[in-house]
Amino acid sequence: MPIYKYFGQPAKYHGKPLFHILANLKDFGRGRIVTRSVFEAEPSQEQQPSFYRILWAQPLMDTSTVEGRVVAEKVRKGVKYTEPVDLGNLAPVPDFRLVTRREEERFCKWDSLRDFSTDVDYVTEPKYFTVPPLLQLLMERNMAERGETPGEESFLLPHYKTFTPKNVDLVTGMGKPRKEKHQETITRCEGTASYDYSDSVSTAFGVDPEADLLSILPEEPPMPSPAVGMRLYRWPDDSRNHKEEVRTEEHSAYYP
Repeated sequence: MPIYKYFGQPAKYHGKPLFHILANLKDFGRGRIVTRSVFEAEPSQEQQPSFYRILWAQPLMDTSTVEGRVVAEKVRKGVKYTEPVDLGNLAPVPDFRLVTRREEERFCKWDSLRDFSTDVDYVTEPKYFTVPPLLQLLMERNMAERGETPGEESFLLPHYKTFTPKNVDLVTGMGKPRKEKHQETITRCEGTASYDYSDSVSTAFGVDPEADLLSILPEEPPMPSPAVGMRLYRWPDDSRNHKEEVRTEEHSAYYP
């Protein structure tokens, strides 16, 4: 019996391209239910199903029968989205499976589905992020040198200005990454998240919280500081007959 040995990562997709399924159905599968293998691999699929209900499809009639336009109703984790989605970018991905008429009622669980609501379907993210501790010490030192007074948001990063909208899923694995757009999930920014992991450090390596860390830190050296093997003169490499400029004491002067 031959021995097979497989190399590389296991297959991520276990299905067919969408038009390989719809091209064999009446009216290109209008009203039929299709799902994806990545949905079925989720633990919540049994109680909160994810699938598409085909509304309209138009193949591009290419040689491989994988391109075209598809408009479908989307149900994601038991939530029915209010607007149809375009599956044209996802159609070539070999990850779709047709749900038979016999198992539609059991698979879709129509009675347990609910409509998309902005009051329920939202994501909570921090409104601010505190800067890392060492960066905060450096910012406090620089502000003290300039004679500035720190404000309430001087050491906070405004995450509410940079968060990513939750209306795009990036699908990888089939050449160029494809984007699947869907109804936007509201992002609510609340609270402040910290980069301070001092509670994870053993007390043997900790620092007294009442100590003045700015007084413990050494004075910032000039840049660049001389090191072993470093040339102490500047070598302008603009011609072969260059003139060396000897490094003097003024190059090592530090003006805070």
